Amino acid sequence: MVALLELFLYMTATGMGGTSDSAYYQWAAHTWRETGQLLAPDGRPYRYWGPLYPVLLAGFYGPVGVRVLHGTALAVYLGIWARLGQRLLPLGRQMWLPWLVALSAALLVPAKYVWSETVFGALGAIYLYALLAWTRHRQTGWLWVATVAGFLLPLQRTAGFLLLAGAWAGLLLTALWRGKGRVLLLHALGCVAGGLAWNYYAEVLAGPKLYQATRPWDAWGSVADYGFVLVRWLVPLGAAWRDAAPTLWVAALPVFLFCLFPAKITPLLSHEAPAEQVMPAMALQELRLLWWAVVVNIGALLLATGALRAATGPHNAERYCAALVGPVLLLVLARWPDVSVEAVRKGKLVRWLGGALLAGWLAYSAVRVGHNAQQLRARPAMAWPAAEIPRSAD
Repeated sequence: MVALLELFLYMTATGMGGTSDSAYYQWAAHTWRETGQLLAPDGRPYRYWGPLYPVLLAGFYGPVGVRVLHGTALAVYLGIWARLGQRLLPLGRQMWLPWLVALSAALLVPAKYVWSETVFGALGAIYLYALLAWTRHRQTGWLWVATVAGFLLPLQRTAGFLLLAGAWAGLLLTALWRGKGRVLLLHALGCVAGGLAWNYYAEVLAGPKLYQATRPWDAWGSVADYGFVLVRWLVPLGAAWRDAAPTLWVAALPVFLFCLFPAKITPLLSHEAPAEQVMPAMALQELRLLWWAVVVNIGALLLATGALRAATGPHNAERYCAALVGPVLLLVLARWPDVSVEAVRKGKLVRWLGGALLAGWLAYSAVRVGHNAQQLRARPAMAWPAAEIPRSAD
Protein backbone atom coordinates (compact mmCIF):
# COMPACT_ATOMS: atom_id res chain seq x y z
CA MET A 1 0.00 0.00 0.00
CA VAL A 2 2.88 2.34 0.75
CA ALA A 3 4.26 1.83 -2.77
CA LEU A 4 0.90 2.65 -4.38
CA LEU A 5 0.33 5.79 -2.32
CA GLU A 6 3.90 6.98 -2.85
CA LEU A 7 3.49 6.61 -6.61
CA PHE A 8 0.17 8.42 -6.45
CA LEU A 9 1.55 11.30 -4.38
CA TYR A 10 4.60 11.59 -6.65
CA MET A 11 2.41 11.60 -9.77
CA THR A 12 -0.02 14.21 -8.43
CA ALA A 13 2.49 16.46 -6.67
CA THR A 14 2.30 18.85 -9.64
CA GLY A 15 -1.51 18.93 -9.57
CA MET A 16 -4.44 16.95 -10.91
CA GLY A 17 -4.83 16.41 -14.64
CA GLY A 18 -7.95 17.26 -16.56
CA THR A 19 -9.82 16.53 -19.78
CA SER A 20 -13.13 17.69 -21.22
CA ASP A 21 -14.89 15.21 -18.93
CA SER A 22 -13.09 16.72 -15.96
CA ALA A 23 -14.40 20.18 -16.80
CA TYR A 24 -17.98 18.94 -16.44
CA TYR A 25 -17.24 17.27 -13.12
CA GLN A 26 -15.41 20.34 -11.82
CA TRP A 27 -18.09 22.80 -12.80
CA ALA A 28 -20.90 20.65 -11.43
CA ALA A 29 -19.03 20.42 -8.11
CA HIS A 30 -18.49 24.18 -8.14
CA THR A 31 -22.16 24.94 -8.73
CA TRP A 32 -23.22 22.43 -6.10
CA ARG A 33 -21.06 24.24 -3.55
CA GLU A 34 -22.31 27.67 -4.59
CA THR A 35 -25.98 27.11 -5.41
CA GLY A 36 -26.92 23.57 -4.38
CA GLN A 37 -27.49 22.69 -8.06
CA LEU A 38 -25.52 20.48 -10.40
CA LEU A 39 -24.97 22.50 -13.57
CA ALA A 40 -22.94 21.98 -16.73
CA PRO A 41 -20.49 24.67 -17.93
CA ASP A 42 -23.17 26.07 -20.29
CA GLY A 43 -25.55 26.62 -17.39
CA ARG A 44 -27.87 23.75 -18.23
CA PRO A 45 -28.58 20.95 -15.74
CA TYR A 46 -25.70 18.51 -15.33
CA ARG A 47 -26.81 15.10 -16.58
CA TYR A 48 -24.05 13.58 -18.69
CA TRP A 49 -22.82 11.17 -16.00
CA GLY A 50 -23.86 10.08 -12.53
CA PRO A 51 -24.24 12.77 -9.84
CA LEU A 52 -22.22 11.14 -7.05
CA TYR A 53 -18.72 12.11 -8.20
CA PRO A 54 -19.35 15.87 -8.56
CA VAL A 55 -21.08 15.85 -5.17
CA LEU A 56 -18.00 14.17 -3.68
CA LEU A 57 -15.79 16.70 -5.46
CA ALA A 58 -17.78 19.48 -3.85
CA GLY A 59 -16.85 18.04 -0.46
CA PHE A 60 -13.23 17.35 -1.44
CA TYR A 61 -12.83 20.53 -3.44
CA GLY A 62 -9.58 21.63 -5.05
CA PRO A 63 -6.39 19.73 -5.91
CA VAL A 64 -5.62 18.78 -2.30
CA GLY A 65 -9.15 17.52 -1.71
CA VAL A 66 -9.11 15.38 -4.85
CA ARG A 67 -5.76 13.90 -3.84
CA VAL A 68 -7.28 12.91 -0.50
CA LEU A 69 -10.38 11.46 -2.20
CA HIS A 70 -8.48 9.50 -4.83
CA GLY A 71 -5.73 8.41 -2.43
CA THR A 72 -8.31 7.05 0.00
CA ALA A 73 -10.12 5.24 -2.80
CA LEU A 74 -6.86 3.63 -3.99
CA ALA A 75 -6.05 2.48 -0.43
CA VAL A 76 -9.52 0.97 -0.02
CA TYR A 77 -9.28 -0.79 -3.37
CA LEU A 78 -5.86 -2.28 -2.66
CA GLY A 79 -6.77 -3.28 0.89
CA ILE A 80 -9.91 -5.13 -0.19
CA TRP A 81 -8.28 -7.09 -2.98
CA ALA A 82 -5.31 -7.95 -0.80
CA ARG A 83 -7.75 -9.33 1.76
CA LEU A 84 -9.61 -11.34 -0.87
CA GLY A 85 -6.27 -12.70 -2.06
CA GLN A 86 -5.54 -13.95 1.45
CA ARG A 87 -8.88 -15.76 1.49
CA LEU A 88 -8.89 -17.22 -2.01
CA LEU A 89 -5.28 -17.81 -3.05
CA PRO A 90 -2.80 -20.48 -1.93
CA LEU A 91 0.00 -19.43 0.39
CA GLY A 92 2.58 -19.32 -2.37
CA ARG A 93 0.63 -16.68 -4.31
CA GLN A 94 -1.00 -14.52 -1.65
CA MET A 95 1.93 -12.11 -1.29
CA TRP A 96 2.03 -11.33 -5.02
CA LEU A 97 -1.46 -9.92 -5.43
CA PRO A 98 -1.12 -6.68 -3.40
CA TRP A 99 2.15 -5.88 -5.15
CA LEU A 100 0.75 -6.52 -8.61
CA VAL A 101 -2.34 -4.42 -7.88
CA ALA A 102 -0.26 -1.62 -6.34
CA LEU A 103 2.00 -1.51 -9.39
CA SER A 104 -0.80 -1.61 -11.95
CA ALA A 105 -0.65 1.28 -14.40
CA ALA A 106 -4.29 0.66 -15.29
CA LEU A 107 -5.25 1.44 -11.69
CA LEU A 108 -2.89 4.37 -11.12
CA VAL A 109 -3.25 6.40 -14.32
CA PRO A 110 -6.96 7.34 -13.94
CA ALA A 111 -6.22 8.58 -10.41
CA LYS A 112 -4.15 11.42 -11.88
CA TYR A 113 -7.21 12.92 -13.54
CA VAL A 114 -10.42 14.41 -12.24
CA TRP A 115 -12.28 11.32 -13.39
CA SER A 116 -14.78 9.09 -11.62
CA GLU A 117 -13.03 5.76 -12.21
CA THR A 118 -10.92 5.69 -9.04
CA VAL A 119 -13.82 6.11 -6.62
CA PHE A 120 -15.90 3.78 -8.78
CA GLY A 121 -13.26 1.08 -8.42
CA ALA A 122 -13.32 1.40 -4.62
CA LEU A 123 -17.13 1.15 -4.54
CA GLY A 124 -17.00 -1.91 -6.81
CA ALA A 125 -14.43 -3.56 -4.54
CA ILE A 126 -16.57 -2.87 -1.47
CA TYR A 127 -19.61 -4.31 -3.24
CA LEU A 128 -17.91 -7.52 -4.34
CA TYR A 129 -16.23 -8.05 -0.96
CA ALA A 130 -19.51 -7.56 0.91
CA LEU A 131 -21.40 -9.81 -1.51
CA LEU A 132 -18.83 -12.59 -1.15
CA ALA A 133 -18.86 -12.19 2.63
CA TRP A 134 -22.63 -12.55 2.58
CA THR A 135 -22.45 -15.74 0.48
CA ARG A 136 -20.08 -17.21 3.09
CA HIS A 137 -21.76 -16.15 6.30
CA ARG A 138 -25.32 -15.21 5.24
CA GLN A 139 -25.21 -12.33 7.70
CA THR A 140 -27.70 -9.55 6.96
CA GLY A 141 -25.17 -6.85 7.76
CA TRP A 142 -22.98 -7.81 4.81
CA LEU A 143 -25.95 -7.69 2.46
CA TRP A 144 -26.79 -4.20 3.72
CA VAL A 145 -23.22 -3.10 3.00
CA ALA A 146 -23.47 -4.61 -0.48
CA THR A 147 -26.82 -2.90 -1.08
CA VAL A 148 -25.51 0.52 -0.09
CA ALA A 149 -22.40 0.12 -2.27
CA GLY A 150 -24.55 -1.26 -5.10
CA PHE A 151 -26.92 1.71 -4.81
CA LEU A 152 -23.99 4.13 -5.15
CA LEU A 153 -22.29 2.35 -8.06
CA PRO A 154 -24.67 3.50 -10.87
CA LEU A 155 -24.78 6.97 -9.33
CA GLN A 156 -20.99 7.15 -9.64
CA ARG A 157 -20.84 5.75 -13.17
CA THR A 158 -23.53 4.29 -15.41
CA ALA A 159 -21.13 1.36 -15.82
CA GLY A 160 -22.16 0.45 -12.28
CA PHE A 161 -25.17 -1.30 -13.81
CA LEU A 162 -22.75 -3.47 -15.80
CA LEU A 163 -20.67 -4.41 -12.76
CA LEU A 164 -23.84 -5.30 -10.86
CA ALA A 165 -25.07 -7.39 -13.77
CA GLY A 166 -21.80 -9.31 -13.82
CA ALA A 167 -21.91 -10.02 -10.10
CA TRP A 168 -25.52 -11.15 -10.28
CA ALA A 169 -24.77 -13.40 -13.24
CA GLY A 170 -22.06 -14.96 -11.10
CA LEU A 171 -24.50 -15.50 -8.24
CA LEU A 172 -26.96 -17.25 -10.53
CA LEU A 173 -24.50 -19.37 -12.46
CA THR A 174 -22.61 -20.55 -9.38
CA ALA A 175 -25.85 -21.25 -7.46
CA LEU A 176 -24.63 -19.12 -4.53
CA TRP A 177 -28.05 -17.45 -4.46
CA ARG A 178 -29.98 -20.62 -3.60
CA GLY A 179 -32.45 -20.29 -0.76
CA LYS A 180 -32.27 -16.49 -0.73
CA GLY A 181 -34.04 -15.55 -3.95
CA ARG A 182 -36.50 -13.08 -2.40
CA VAL A 183 -33.85 -11.36 -0.30
CA LEU A 184 -31.58 -10.98 -3.33
CA LEU A 185 -34.43 -9.62 -5.42
CA LEU A 186 -34.99 -6.88 -2.84
CA HIS A 187 -31.23 -6.32 -2.80
CA ALA A 188 -31.19 -5.94 -6.58
CA LEU A 189 -34.08 -3.48 -6.54
CA GLY A 190 -32.32 -1.44 -3.87
CA CYS A 191 -29.13 -1.37 -5.94
CA VAL A 192 -30.69 -0.14 -9.18
CA ALA A 193 -33.34 2.23 -7.81
CA GLY A 194 -31.12 5.30 -7.57
CA GLY A 195 -29.43 4.77 -10.92
CA LEU A 196 -32.72 4.23 -12.73
CA ALA A 197 -34.20 7.36 -11.15
CA TRP A 198 -31.17 9.43 -12.16
CA ASN A 199 -31.20 8.13 -15.73
CA TYR A 200 -34.92 8.88 -16.02
CA TYR A 201 -34.23 12.42 -14.88
CA ALA A 202 -31.23 12.80 -17.21
CA GLU A 203 -32.90 11.33 -20.28
CA VAL A 204 -36.50 12.51 -19.84
CA LEU A 205 -36.99 15.28 -17.31
CA ALA A 206 -33.87 17.39 -17.79
CA GLY A 207 -34.22 17.94 -21.53
CA PRO A 208 -34.06 16.27 -24.96
CA LYS A 209 -32.65 12.78 -25.43
CA LEU A 210 -29.09 12.79 -24.18
CA TYR A 211 -27.37 10.00 -26.10
CA GLN A 212 -27.24 10.42 -29.84
CA ALA A 213 -25.48 7.85 -32.04
CA THR A 214 -23.34 10.35 -33.95
CA ARG A 215 -20.31 8.22 -34.74
CA PRO A 216 -19.86 4.79 -36.32
CA TRP A 217 -18.91 1.90 -34.07
CA ASP A 218 -15.94 -0.22 -35.01
CA ALA A 219 -16.94 -3.40 -33.18
CA TRP A 220 -13.88 -5.32 -34.39
CA GLY A 221 -11.58 -2.55 -33.20
CA SER A 222 -13.27 -2.34 -29.80
CA VAL A 223 -12.83 -6.06 -29.17
CA ALA A 224 -9.19 -5.73 -30.24
CA ASP A 225 -8.74 -2.83 -27.78
CA TYR A 226 -9.88 -4.91 -24.82
CA GLY A 227 -7.89 -7.96 -25.88
CA PHE A 228 -4.74 -5.87 -26.24
CA VAL A 229 -5.25 -4.09 -22.93
CA LEU A 230 -5.78 -7.26 -20.88
CA VAL A 231 -2.78 -9.03 -22.40
CA ARG A 232 -0.63 -5.93 -21.80
CA TRP A 233 -1.38 -6.19 -18.08
CA LEU A 234 0.74 -9.36 -18.11
CA VAL A 235 3.16 -9.00 -21.02
CA PRO A 236 5.30 -6.02 -22.17
CA LEU A 237 3.68 -4.66 -25.32
CA GLY A 238 4.33 -1.43 -27.14
CA ALA A 239 1.37 0.75 -28.08
CA ALA A 240 2.14 0.24 -31.77
CA TRP A 241 1.45 -3.48 -31.43
CA ARG A 242 -2.28 -2.79 -31.08
CA ASP A 243 -2.63 -1.62 -34.70
CA ALA A 244 -0.04 -4.02 -36.07
CA ALA A 245 -2.13 -7.15 -35.45
CA PRO A 246 -5.78 -6.31 -34.60
CA THR A 247 -6.99 -9.82 -35.49
CA LEU A 248 -4.58 -11.26 -32.94
CA TRP A 249 -6.06 -9.12 -30.16
CA VAL A 250 -9.61 -9.95 -31.19
CA ALA A 251 -8.76 -13.63 -30.78
CA ALA A 252 -6.79 -12.93 -27.60
CA LEU A 253 -9.77 -11.57 -25.67
CA PRO A 254 -11.91 -14.77 -25.53
CA VAL A 255 -8.80 -16.94 -25.14
CA PHE A 256 -7.55 -14.82 -22.24
CA LEU A 257 -10.92 -14.88 -20.49
CA PHE A 258 -11.31 -18.62 -21.06
CA CYS A 259 -7.90 -19.27 -19.53
CA LEU A 260 -8.91 -17.35 -16.41
CA PHE A 261 -11.79 -19.71 -15.64
CA PRO A 262 -11.15 -21.35 -12.23
CA ALA A 263 -11.40 -25.04 -13.07
CA LYS A 264 -9.93 -26.29 -9.79
CA ILE A 265 -8.18 -25.02 -6.70
CA THR A 266 -5.51 -26.35 -4.39
CA PRO A 267 -6.58 -27.20 -0.83
CA LEU A 268 -3.63 -25.24 0.59
CA LEU A 269 -5.48 -21.97 0.88
CA SER A 270 -4.50 -19.90 3.84
CA HIS A 271 -2.43 -19.60 6.96
CA GLU A 272 -5.32 -17.95 8.78
CA ALA A 273 -7.16 -19.51 11.72
CA PRO A 274 -9.60 -22.28 10.72
CA ALA A 275 -12.58 -20.08 11.54
CA GLU A 276 -11.43 -17.57 8.93
CA GLN A 277 -10.45 -20.02 6.22
CA VAL A 278 -12.52 -20.50 3.10
CA MET A 279 -12.86 -24.17 2.24
CA PRO A 280 -11.72 -25.17 -1.26
CA ALA A 281 -15.23 -25.80 -2.63
CA MET A 282 -16.50 -22.41 -1.45
CA ALA A 283 -13.36 -20.66 -2.68
CA LEU A 284 -13.83 -22.22 -6.11
CA GLN A 285 -17.42 -20.95 -6.27
CA GLU A 286 -16.36 -17.47 -5.22
CA LEU A 287 -13.59 -17.37 -7.82
CA ARG A 288 -16.10 -18.43 -10.46
CA LEU A 289 -18.45 -15.67 -9.34
CA LEU A 290 -15.61 -13.18 -9.88
CA TRP A 291 -14.87 -14.74 -13.27
CA TRP A 292 -18.46 -14.29 -14.39
CA ALA A 293 -18.43 -10.74 -13.06
CA VAL A 294 -15.37 -9.95 -15.20
CA VAL A 295 -16.64 -11.69 -18.35
CA VAL A 296 -20.13 -10.19 -18.24
CA ASN A 297 -18.76 -6.76 -17.39
CA ILE A 298 -16.37 -6.72 -20.34
CA GLY A 299 -19.05 -8.02 -22.69
CA ALA A 300 -21.47 -5.37 -21.46
CA LEU A 301 -18.82 -2.66 -21.82
CA LEU A 302 -18.36 -3.67 -25.46
CA LEU A 303 -22.11 -3.53 -26.10
CA ALA A 304 -22.44 -0.21 -24.27
CA THR A 305 -19.58 1.24 -26.32
CA GLY A 306 -21.50 0.40 -29.46
CA ALA A 307 -24.91 1.50 -28.22
CA LEU A 308 -23.71 4.84 -26.87
CA ARG A 309 -20.89 5.36 -29.36
CA ALA A 310 -18.55 5.91 -26.44
CA ALA A 311 -14.88 6.78 -26.89
CA THR A 312 -12.77 3.88 -28.14
CA GLY A 313 -9.09 3.04 -28.35
CA PRO A 314 -6.79 1.14 -25.98
CA HIS A 315 -6.39 4.08 -23.58
CA ASN A 316 -10.13 4.39 -23.07
CA ALA A 317 -10.57 0.60 -22.87
CA GLU A 318 -7.96 0.44 -20.11
CA ARG A 319 -9.67 3.31 -18.31
CA TYR A 320 -13.03 1.52 -18.47
CA CYS A 321 -11.41 -1.69 -17.18
CA ALA A 322 -9.63 -0.02 -14.25
CA ALA A 323 -12.13 -1.38 -11.72
CA LEU A 324 -11.41 -4.93 -12.96
CA VAL A 325 -7.68 -4.89 -12.18
CA GLY A 326 -8.17 -6.59 -8.81
CA PRO A 327 -10.39 -9.49 -9.90
CA VAL A 328 -8.46 -10.10 -13.12
CA LEU A 329 -5.09 -10.29 -11.36
CA LEU A 330 -6.57 -12.47 -8.62
CA LEU A 331 -7.94 -14.87 -11.23
CA VAL A 332 -4.58 -14.97 -13.02
CA LEU A 333 -2.85 -15.91 -9.78
CA ALA A 334 -5.54 -18.46 -8.98
CA ARG A 335 -4.71 -20.20 -12.29
CA TRP A 336 -0.95 -19.86 -11.82
CA PRO A 337 0.99 -23.14 -11.45
CA ASP A 338 1.17 -23.74 -7.70
CA VAL A 339 4.86 -23.62 -6.84
CA SER A 340 4.27 -24.80 -3.28
CA VAL A 341 2.62 -28.07 -4.40
CA GLU A 342 4.14 -28.76 -7.80
CA ALA A 343 7.67 -28.28 -6.51
CA VAL A 344 7.20 -31.22 -4.16
CA ARG A 345 6.08 -33.48 -7.00
CA LYS A 346 8.22 -32.23 -9.86
CA GLY A 347 11.32 -30.84 -8.20
CA LYS A 348 12.85 -27.46 -7.67
CA LEU A 349 12.61 -26.44 -11.34
CA VAL A 350 8.91 -25.71 -11.12
CA ARG A 351 9.41 -23.56 -8.02
CA TRP A 352 12.24 -21.65 -9.67
CA LEU A 353 10.44 -21.17 -12.97
CA GLY A 354 7.15 -20.08 -11.39
CA GLY A 355 8.91 -17.64 -9.08
CA ALA A 356 11.02 -16.25 -11.91
CA LEU A 357 7.98 -15.61 -14.09
CA LEU A 358 6.13 -13.89 -11.24
CA ALA A 359 9.20 -11.79 -10.48
CA GLY A 360 9.49 -10.84 -14.16
CA TRP A 361 5.80 -9.89 -14.27
CA LEU A 362 6.21 -7.75 -11.16
CA ALA A 363 9.34 -6.08 -12.55
CA TYR A 364 7.55 -5.26 -15.81
CA SER A 365 4.61 -3.81 -13.87
CA ALA A 366 6.97 -1.68 -11.80
CA VAL A 367 8.76 -0.32 -14.86
CA ARG A 368 5.53 0.47 -16.66
CA VAL A 369 3.83 2.16 -13.73
CA GLY A 370 6.99 4.11 -12.88
CA HIS A 371 7.25 5.37 -16.45
CA ASN A 372 3.60 6.40 -16.45
CA ALA A 373 3.93 8.16 -13.09
CA GLN A 374 6.93 10.13 -14.35
CA GLN A 375 5.16 11.13 -17.56
CA LEU A 376 1.96 12.15 -15.78
CA ARG A 377 3.85 14.17 -13.17
CA ALA A 378 5.06 16.40 -16.02
CA ARG A 379 1.53 17.07 -17.28
CA PRO A 380 0.16 20.58 -16.60
CA ALA A 381 -2.25 20.84 -13.70
CA MET A 382 -5.91 21.62 -14.31
CA ALA A 383 -7.16 24.98 -13.03
CA TRP A 384 -10.17 25.06 -10.75
CA PRO A 385 -13.20 27.20 -11.64
CA ALA A 386 -13.60 30.53 -9.90
CA ALA A 387 -15.75 32.36 -12.44
CA GLU A 388 -19.33 33.45 -11.93
CA ILE A 389 -21.93 30.80 -12.49
CA PRO A 390 -23.88 31.38 -15.72
CA ARG A 391 -27.63 31.30 -15.78
CA SER A 392 -29.41 28.35 -17.29
CA ALA A 393 -29.98 28.69 -21.01
CA ASP A 394 -33.56 29.40 -22.15
